[in-house]
Amino acid sequence: MIHPFHSISAGHLLLTLSFLGSGPPAANTSSAAPSGLVPPPAAVGEGVPGEEEAHGLPWDRRSVEHVWNRAGFGIRAEDVDAWVEAGPRALVDHLMRPRPSAGEGAWVPYRYEPLPYTAADYNRAEGDEKRELRKRRNRWFKDQFAAFREGWVEGMVAGEDPLRDRMTLMWHGVFTSSLETVKRPSLIIEQHQTIRSLALGSYSELLHAMLEDPALLVYLDNDDNRKGRPNENLAREVMELFSLGEGNYGEADISEAARSLTGAGVAPALDVATYRFNPRRHDDDAKTILGVSGNHGPADLAEILLSQPACASYIARTVIEYLEGVPAADDRVEEYAARLRETGYDVGYLVERLLLDPRFYRDEVIGARVASPIDFLVGSAIRLETKLPAGFIVEAAADLGQDLFQPPNVKGWDEGLAWITTSTFMMRGNIAGAIVGAVDVETLRADATDMMEMSGAMDEMGPMTGKQKRRAEGQQIKRYEVAGLASVLRKAKYEPSSMEARAVRDAGASTDREVVELLTERLLAIEPPQETLQMLELELREIRDKYEIEAADLPRFRRKNQRALHEFSHLVLSLPEAQLH
Repeated sequence: MIHPFHSISAGHLLLTLSFLGSGPPAANTSSAAPSGLVPPPAAVGEGVPGEEEAHGLPWDRRSVEHVWNRAGFGIRAEDVDAWVEAGPRALVDHLMRPRPSAGEGAWVPYRYEPLPYTAADYNRAEGDEKRELRKRRNRWFKDQFAAFREGWVEGMVAGEDPLRDRMTLMWHGVFTSSLETVKRPSLIIEQHQTIRSLALGSYSELLHAMLEDPALLVYLDNDDNRKGRPNENLAREVMELFSLGEGNYGEADISEAARSLTGAGVAPALDVATYRFNPRRHDDDAKTILGVSGNHGPADLAEILLSQPACASYIARTVIEYLEGVPAADDRVEEYAARLRETGYDVGYLVERLLLDPRFYRDEVIGARVASPIDFLVGSAIRLETKLPAGFIVEAAADLGQDLFQPPNVKGWDEGLAWITTSTFMMRGNIAGAIVGAVDVETLRADATDMMEMSGAMDEMGPMTGKQKRRAEGQQIKRYEVAGLASVLRKAKYEPSSMEARAVRDAGASTDREVVELLTERLLAIEPPQETLQMLELELREIRDKYEIEAADLPRFRRKNQRALHEFSHLVLSLPEAQLH
């Protein structure tokens, strides 16, 4: 059988993804949704099309799956029909409603445990004792950060609050901070809690909060921003990336904004830190920002930015293009920007209207976005109905280029086709194989070596700069790390799901064509072309022959049938179509 990850070039993959993303792909008629998110009986029949918000809105299995892929991370195939019956208004209400829990309202924050010793203890220590305290601190930070990231991913897979998780992930790509620079997990975790609590609330409140966020202030060096020596990092990014976008401000505005942010910093602390505004470091002379003059401070800067017409347009475009995955027309952006202004920057209202907008369901949007590593992994776990360890998802996503809370730069992660390279496409396929139990440690190691050799061959094609060499070395290390992912599953005593075998048995699929149609519906967000379906039939026949299984016997729930179907799922999840949702 052809190894799926070595049978397609990166150029062909990118061409295929570009074609699939630009045409009118038909979404799969079944997909995946988080467990426990079947509409309650009372919701069925409520909010059916015909209400004002749902006029002209197409509503079928394809539409339901699309909403769950973009406003969440996928839906189980068996849950789709219930949401079709419930209707768009009921589904959007379900996604928008707060999740009451433990008195926290919409969400339960991760409880960071401060270091078990104080700054005074550390300062008193000397020599070996101080070195031991530093080691203890490093282990503590590592364990707390790992538990925090895994907890968030577990919530995504469980579907505890899918839309809030989706928007929180989006905002982390806007207000970026990295643990690598910030160093202290407590600051990153606190920032996450702030973003999560406001992810569907007021952007105005979120912008104000971020200008006082310790992690962001440290990440963008605002601790070094003081009167007489202004640091422009935060001022530049708050205009370019957080609020206005390029072309809507000048260099003089950045300089004046930097002066308004002088004195905004973080109180010294060994571990947990808080925002501190130091009046002695603040430049209290008059400043003119975007034509507004006064003795501006951080809060004044936020209000000036919010008052600019470009701000609502920038945020509207950011949300629309993130959820739709295609460029938004200017007139449509302005339509939604007006709604933002009218509602005082209510992002939740904007998202709700977008999910009830017939244009959100047009052909060039559905199934046309390249899945990020988190989308690919969490979505696969949901569709396969498997208890995939959260630690595996976190590490695999990092190897594929989406290291949560450690983005590559202040612009966050590049979306779309930037997620797919020769090596990451091969990695995705083999990671999918590990998830379904069709790829073992030795295979991953062999492919890691192959990728190393490929990288070495590319290096010989021409000289590399020091920066390129460091990047290549880091990529090679990552490739070797992929080989350890199967070990993570082994340590967790992970057992692949038998979803495929159960689905084939329950459907009584007894021909290769029936099995191919059934499992591609369940595992893909778009319908593959006929030539791909024909290829899959031939591959399934080869797999059956290897295990000596007759097509009529496929519905039998036997161990070798499960192994054969795992191999077939591996092939399906390695297709270019599997990278879209």
